[in-house]
Amino acid sequence: MFKKKIILKFGLEIVAIVVGISASFGLNEISVNKENKIQKNRVLNNILIEVGDIEKYCDERFNLWYQDIEIYNLLLKKNLNLKKLKEIAISKSRVEYNLIYYRDFDPPMNRYKSIINTGDLKYLKSESIKEALTRLHNLNFTKVASTVEYEKNLKEQVIKLLTNEYPSLFVLGNNNEVSFEKYIESLHKSIQENNKIKSNLIVQMKYFKTRISVLKLYLLTLEELKYEVQEIQRINL
Repeated sequence: MFKKKIILKFGLEIVAIVVGISASFGLNEISVNKENKIQKNRVLNNILIEVGDIEKYCDERFNLWYQDIEIYNLLLKKNLNLKKLKEIAISKSRVEYNLIYYRDFDPPMNRYKSIINTGDLKYLKSESIKEALTRLHNLNFTKVASTVEYEKNLKEQVIKLLTNEYPSLFVLGNNNEVSFEKYIESLHKSIQENNKIKSNLIVQMKYFKTRISVLKLYLLTLEELKYEVQEIQRINL
């Protein structure tokens, strides 16, 4: 009888220990799951914030790149439409910028880089979101960035041609006493009479158009990413 009581006592103690350990593990798992959910929502919110920032940045790029194309179109036409050109480019420096400077492509990516560097990507179980992030910030970004590099090389050729054959254009551009109209007329004349410059600008304009096409593909992926994130958030409400 005494032995039975001892066995029962130890049995109950063992059961209590097992139940305690199981409860502890259970509570810990609940705590871990709760923390993972908090971190996942934080990562998803950060992605959405950056998507919005990238959309604004790309809208600005689109406006400027379309303007660049229109300025080149007007300068390449035989008959100069000075009034229309002035509506797009309000100053000499705006036109000059189009000729000698290239536009980089540097959308906001700090949040994405932070997610990668801190390893927070592990909180996202959605493969579609991970895949969209990779395509957006690697494949499609590289495609847009490469068109910028091509443009940079073409700009160098234009600068060389203009400085060698029409150095006076830069003097006119920096002379505040020279009107916008006179500067544009001189520039247009130089382009029309020099096929090297004209052909270079035509090639540049083709790259401008290619760049816009690639940017549209970039934005399609951005929309896909936005949709996937919002779907995950909706399901988890």
